[in-house]
Amino acid sequence: MKLGDFPLLSSELVQFTCDDLGTDWQIGEAVSVQAHGNDYLLRQGDSVCVGEVEGRQDRTALQVQRGLTLWVLRNRHGEVLHLQSLDLVEQIQLDLAISVDEAIAEQLASRGEISAPDVPTTVGWLNEQFISAEKAPHPEMDRVFLGRFDNVSDESFVLFGAGWRGNVKQEAGVLKLMSVTRLKGATARVAMAVGKISFQDASVAVRLQSTEQRALLDAALRDNGSYLRLWQEYGALEWEQARDCARELGSLRFNSAELVEGELWAWFLKVDADHLKDFRKRWKALGLANTTQVELGDRELDLDSELEDAPGKADRTRRRPVRGVLRFERDGVVLVPSQDRRSERPPTKGFIYYSLSGDEAVQTRRARARQSINEGRRLPQLSYLLEGVAPPSARRRQLDGLSTYAKSCFKGVPTKRQIEALEKAINTPDIALIVGPPGTGKTQVIAALQRRLAETLGENSLQHQVLISSYQHDAVDNALNRAEVFGLPAVRIGGRGRRYEGGVDPVGVWCERKRKEISVLLDAIQLNDPLTQPLEELDRRITALRLASMSAQERQTQFEQIDILLRQLFDLDVRLPAQVKDRWDDFLAQQQRVETQRQANEPAGLVRLLRALRTSSIGFADDGPDRAHQLERTLRRSNVKLQDSEWGLLQRLSVVAHATEADLAELDAFKRSMLDRLSPDYRPPQLKQALSGEALGLLADIEHAIDAPLRQSRRGISAVVASYHAALAQAPNEAARAVREYASIVGATCQQSAGNAMSSLKELSDLDASEGIEFDTVVIDEAARANPLDLFVPMAMARRRIILVGDHRQLPHLVQRELEDELISRQSLTEAQAKAYEQSLFERLVKQLREQEKVDNIKRVVMLDTQYRMHPTLGDFISKQFYESEGLDVLHSGRPAQDFAHTIPGYQGKCAAWLDVPLQDGKETFLKPGYQRRAEAISIAKEVKRIADSCGPSLSIGVISFYRAQCDLILDALADEGLAEEEDGEIRIARSYRQTESGDERLRVGTVDAFQGKEFDVVYLSVVRANDVVIPDQKDGEERERLLNSKYGHLRLANRMNVAMSRQRKLLVAVGAKHMAEGPESEEGVPALAAFLKLCRKEIAHGR
Repeated sequence: MKLGDFPLLSSELVQFTCDDLGTDWQIGEAVSVQAHGNDYLLRQGDSVCVGEVEGRQDRTALQVQRGLTLWVLRNRHGEVLHLQSLDLVEQIQLDLAISVDEAIAEQLASRGEISAPDVPTTVGWLNEQFISAEKAPHPEMDRVFLGRFDNVSDESFVLFGAGWRGNVKQEAGVLKLMSVTRLKGATARVAMAVGKISFQDASVAVRLQSTEQRALLDAALRDNGSYLRLWQEYGALEWEQARDCARELGSLRFNSAELVEGELWAWFLKVDADHLKDFRKRWKALGLANTTQVELGDRELDLDSELEDAPGKADRTRRRPVRGVLRFERDGVVLVPSQDRRSERPPTKGFIYYSLSGDEAVQTRRARARQSINEGRRLPQLSYLLEGVAPPSARRRQLDGLSTYAKSCFKGVPTKRQIEALEKAINTPDIALIVGPPGTGKTQVIAALQRRLAETLGENSLQHQVLISSYQHDAVDNALNRAEVFGLPAVRIGGRGRRYEGGVDPVGVWCERKRKEISVLLDAIQLNDPLTQPLEELDRRITALRLASMSAQERQTQFEQIDILLRQLFDLDVRLPAQVKDRWDDFLAQQQRVETQRQANEPAGLVRLLRALRTSSIGFADDGPDRAHQLERTLRRSNVKLQDSEWGLLQRLSVVAHATEADLAELDAFKRSMLDRLSPDYRPPQLKQALSGEALGLLADIEHAIDAPLRQSRRGISAVVASYHAALAQAPNEAARAVREYASIVGATCQQSAGNAMSSLKELSDLDASEGIEFDTVVIDEAARANPLDLFVPMAMARRRIILVGDHRQLPHLVQRELEDELISRQSLTEAQAKAYEQSLFERLVKQLREQEKVDNIKRVVMLDTQYRMHPTLGDFISKQFYESEGLDVLHSGRPAQDFAHTIPGYQGKCAAWLDVPLQDGKETFLKPGYQRRAEAISIAKEVKRIADSCGPSLSIGVISFYRAQCDLILDALADEGLAEEEDGEIRIARSYRQTESGDERLRVGTVDAFQGKEFDVVYLSVVRANDVVIPDQKDGEERERLLNSKYGHLRLANRMNVAMSRQRKLLVAVGAKHMAEGPESEEGVPALAAFLKLCRKEIAHGR
């Protein structure tokens, strides 16, 4: 800051008249003033003069004598210098080191003072605004202006800068800049500090480099081992498993590749029959699914070099292989290429082998994410949080969690917990967790959060700043389903591969919906707008003139119709400016003359008269005057335009008997010229029929003259809406591209968030590719289900905050048990380290951050506590069995029981029931891959058939089992009842039972995993386990646990039971052997199932 820019300088100017004033005095620069006898010595750099003050001598003398006044040259007139002054109350020797944190950066960025809310940029800005550019006498010293607050302790003071004031407070011996505001009006007395003055980066990134913080992290790693390292080992073992699979499968040679007749993008690969048999045998032994990806190469996979490399290190010089899935046939195999490889032709002969490309891409993305987290590239405290160490927290601007715009995402009034979840998510210094039990409206919270995040970005770029991610496609689509921020949908990146080709693009859906909405609006507007018809017709005719091929006569007709339309608009007070109107009238008149002349100048008659002109002396003497006179009369009658000299020539030669040689020469030249003018136009039609530059320019001016003022008035609404509709209807791809470019929300699965499609999209945001993909905020739904390694991928992209949404009391994260066991054995892991694999990252953070809250008083975890999905009785049951029993909050019900009333025959008035299938009807049987019970399947099929036909398509039904084998058995039983049918080799729900009358899913059968996030009016839960295993009372410890597991199996998994028992809205029916939920063994082994049976009996006892 220059002293001349300081706003607290005195408004009064002091005049000093000097002798021998040089030319180097600089306006706005500081001047030193010292007494020099009765005059004053003025100095500015190398310029020195002796001056006499004009008026106010006493006051000036006092100021100079005190030595606490700073002077600035404001103006110069001849030998007179006009100086401004600043009277200081004191000048003190003081070193100041003032800490600057993220809150100040956000504050300045929101006001547009700095381009990005980072602390280093903020420090630079503060130096420019507050530290005086005029150095103190000592070169290492700085100067800064300050004052004290009148109403606070001596530990606080204010800095004065170039139009700004900074409020500084001392906390724990550290000076902290608390806020920066505009400096307005007069202020308290000003002091000047001279010394080593600095603004220091006190961001979390810098504080984490302190010895104390590093010691905390090192201690945590010594005690428990690195959490990131543990999962890195898991990822390495996954890669090793993939390589082993490729090695064991080996290669299959093919001798030819031909397109399959009648199929698009399918190649028949001819192979040796014996080799094919061995290959299929290895394929089945490895348990590979029919969706397993293979690659085609011109040589075998190099098991000794390429497979031994780490991910990303394979040979890149080889040609890009064709990749896809195999279909085995009798005399060969059919390869269906992946969507991104369809343009590539397979080699005519080569090898088929397991594709490591997908595994390699996954491992590479994970490795980059871990590296980014370890290096602290974006959220430097993230690695500390993941390792269980409480990092210093960043001070942030506190924002309201709910705005009017965000509130509209809720179906009703948001609950206190929903509002709190938004507040904590928006204001978290780093990470926030939202626990969403079944039916608590977390999807609405995510939708509101997206809008609120966009609002908080303020004047910063909104483009592609928020990532919505999850471990699976359905969760991403569900989170984006209601996402519409500032009128634009979210951009969906990636998809489900081949199955997603027929999927729905949110941007495409939005464009089509918007087109239909605008079409209805446009019809309503135009119905009562007299301007609609003439404006549309004018636009159509001008467009036709520009684009269509027309004859001269057709073109003239269009001009005349445009003139009629302009006159109609004139009558409706839509008028051309006078200059444009005059140009149009002149142009139209000219075109009419040309057209008249064209019509009169029929080439055959005129050419005959022209050729009859006598241009020789002998010929002219015969009948030359008559021929000239006849041509003149015809030309005048036809309104042919000639030069005056040409008319004069014809008139003169019509009345003379003899023509001079000069007249005959002139007549011959006229004859030749006219014949050229009347010759046929042999130019191409596109040139012959094109409008002139003059016409094109005039039409453009007419459009602009009409359109511009209309758009500035209410009368132009119709035209604007019509243009919008035309863009959506006529150029949908361009409209979709524009939406994708400017949308603020982006959705992708954890892995696809780091894919090529995301990189391409972010290039639209002017991203420096070397810095990687980055978002202001990352929101991850169903976070409790994702493998931590996959969660790290989107989490590493967050610059400002991470928000995890999930429920650790529902389905667990997806890890392979055999890999866990092998790692525990290989690494000799402690119990605490082994637990890191069993516990989801979400659950780990819930517990850790709640403990951390006791230390830093920052709430980062909020549990939604009001469910709206199911009957209150069932809601209370879920709360007690799966949440309160674990020390979590009570789950309230937000809707009354009457909202869930039903008339389902056999269950009237009930919300819970048990359909008993006693043990004598048949025990459980084990059939790989799991348990099944035919008696239950048949009972369920008959019951579903009964209520489905009785209640009709208004009722939705879900059938859940813990075992895949039981689901298959139930589908077979449903097929026997006519509710399912065979389609493409699989048993699927019959078409007539697939949708409710509102278009929702009417009937679904599946395992628990297929039901998370789903809900139905009625749910049947197939218990399956039915046995007479007896557990002796004397058995305890591990042996008792083993016996309980043997008796109940998956029924003992509380998180899966939670999902299974919380999918219904109106009615939950357990189907199975009732004795499995009776007695002390069941209360110990399957407490939720035992409690449900008691609930059912209570329902009966109360007459429900």
